[in-house]
Amino acid sequence: MAISDTASAQVAPPALAQAETAPAFASSPTIALPTLDVQAQEPANTLQRGTGLSRMPGTVQETPQTINIIPREILEQQNVTTLDQALRNVPGITASIGEGNGGVNGDQFRIRGFATQNDVYVDGLKDFGSYTRDAFNIDSIAVMKGPSATTFGQNNIGGAININTKTPFLGNSYGGSITGGLGPLYRGTVDINQQLDSTTAVRLNLMGQYNRVVDRDKIESGRFAIAPSIGFGLGTNVSLTVDYMHFEDRRIPDYGVPIVTAPGQTVGKPVTEYGVSRKNWYGWDLDRDDVTVDRFTARLRYVPNDWLTVTNDTRFSYVTRNFAASPTSCSSTGAGNCTQYLFDNNPLTVPTVQASAAGNPFHQETWGLQNVTTAVARFHTGFLRHEATFGLDAWLQHDERTGYAYNPATRPFVSLFNPSHSAAGFSVVAATGANVRETDQRYLGGFLIDRVWLTPQLSVIGGVRVSNYDIDYKTYGSGAATTIISSNNTFADPRASLVFEPTKTQTYYFSYATSHSPPGSFITTQPATFTVGNSGLSPETNTIYELGAKVGVIENRLGLYGALYRIEKGNAFVSDPISGTITQSGDEQRNQGIEVGVTGAITRDWAFTANYTYMDSETTKSSTAANLGKRVQYVPKHAAALWTTYEAMRDTPYQFTVGGGITYRSQAFLNAANTAEVPANFTLDAVISHNFGERRQWRVAVNGYNLTNELNYDALFGNRVNPSAGRTVLFSLAAVY
Repeated sequence: MAISDTASAQVAPPALAQAETAPAFASSPTIALPTLDVQAQEPANTLQRGTGLSRMPGTVQETPQTINIIPREILEQQNVTTLDQALRNVPGITASIGEGNGGVNGDQFRIRGFATQNDVYVDGLKDFGSYTRDAFNIDSIAVMKGPSATTFGQNNIGGAININTKTPFLGNSYGGSITGGLGPLYRGTVDINQQLDSTTAVRLNLMGQYNRVVDRDKIESGRFAIAPSIGFGLGTNVSLTVDYMHFEDRRIPDYGVPIVTAPGQTVGKPVTEYGVSRKNWYGWDLDRDDVTVDRFTARLRYVPNDWLTVTNDTRFSYVTRNFAASPTSCSSTGAGNCTQYLFDNNPLTVPTVQASAAGNPFHQETWGLQNVTTAVARFHTGFLRHEATFGLDAWLQHDERTGYAYNPATRPFVSLFNPSHSAAGFSVVAATGANVRETDQRYLGGFLIDRVWLTPQLSVIGGVRVSNYDIDYKTYGSGAATTIISSNNTFADPRASLVFEPTKTQTYYFSYATSHSPPGSFITTQPATFTVGNSGLSPETNTIYELGAKVGVIENRLGLYGALYRIEKGNAFVSDPISGTITQSGDEQRNQGIEVGVTGAITRDWAFTANYTYMDSETTKSSTAANLGKRVQYVPKHAAALWTTYEAMRDTPYQFTVGGGITYRSQAFLNAANTAEVPANFTLDAVISHNFGERRQWRVAVNGYNLTNELNYDALFGNRVNPSAGRTVLFSLAAVY
């Protein structure tokens, strides 16, 4: 992330920063505010910040749900460049390599062990398509844990991720930064905000980056983005923000290293645990992941009086992707028998997936359109005080994927220790058969949530979302008959909470919520989940129970939070690690545990955030008897993250900030049978920075990542994992005026 983003974002006026969370506005005509050029300081205690969602009014403290906020300050201190890097601050999130019949890389996250393919939102709206999101335009991130269908709709099993973007504000700011370091990595950003009149401002964010990955051969990415936006009526009771983002990413996909089971062992581990270099990449020269995203968003906010707030948000996205990857695997017999070759010192070879749907090239086009209208009304009925949130959510999504083939069709084996990347003699050709898949989804949902205060300290929340989900799936191609399948599901997801707030800095709650995942939901990443053989699948069902507390201490500068939770999942979908075919296992899974955290400032100069989660997962019902009682795949027992900074000699020419942190994830299994695992991760990061200049408008920083050079693993799948980058150091210089 551009260091300049720190200063430029901080000059947003308090009137704008508080607009989303203020309880009411007086009825008045449009008010013009004078030009402002001040520094707004949001609370260091993120429990006191808003959720960033109009349909989740109030602060994190007041919301009866575990919500992890990654604020702008931490993103900038860590020099975060992608969403994936930012989410390492949140324990309980793991990343997948990409899955599901031609599955793709990009942001494939799991929260508390459950997939969130469709659960990444930007400013409260769906971010259609699958790609690796850059952090150049991110202001903050909120992770809502647990099924949240009343807020977001279908899916949201383990939770949802909402990105709050940078928007225009009243005031002028001009910033830029450059970053360089090991990899190599080269990055530049620009962040300009210009006030046009008393209520109008424009903002422009730009980013360009090229990087390779330390200790990973051939993995590289070049990306560019531009995000202009304009805000009308800022600081008044009627405001409109319009923004557009164009993003291009040209990268070599990383599908990691295979899993192998050593002689005499029953659980497989990555081959890198047995002496194979973590640098080894098993792809070839035809691999590519070329993504272009065009996203348009308009957000209207209207406050007609002191008890009603109405928002209407609209988004249109168009995403294209040209993709080809080389998923690796080790067979149990023949030339690709890694166990024989790795442990018996025979010729060392490992196969790649040969001409399968998981490895063949494809071209994909996705477009999506969504509109969400929300009203928040605050009123009384007798002695009862209400805060009612209600609205309509509608979206359309179309996905078309055209598959291609390699000629010759059979791909060669490559050396396990010294892989060749040459694709000489091979070419990409048109595929025969049903190589085109078109999927259309239509969704319409209505939601109502009412919070009623029985006393000033005790409130209850009841809500429901009723959803109608319709899908049409079509396959066709050269020499193949056209197959058309349709399905329609209607379901209701309730929510209920009991909240006790004895003081403004204490919240204790119990919550219950559900969500559904109908078959075919993940059309961008798993378009074949809805096929002839499984068109009659019932939706996955997900239920959460959570008992929690949030408390402010040290004059509310520091927030403490904790929760006991239990998630139950029925009718679980499973993905074959080789073919990517999706089936419904009929399994029931449960994940229960505890999450505790600290957020805020211990002193004016010492900021501290830390969180830990313990997860006890289990397959409680399974058609495969051997899987009963096993841990849920991708769910570690322990995960933790800590980040702290200290500013020394503030307000002197010798000012500097020093900080650091750790992330930890314990061992996790990669399949339902618990016969493949990934070892624990441990990462130590650090930063030192100095602000200088007349108004301290310049900043220089050095960031170090994985300073102990641990062999870690970033992204997981059933038969392969991605080794993380080795020790990395970045240098940054930024200025803002």
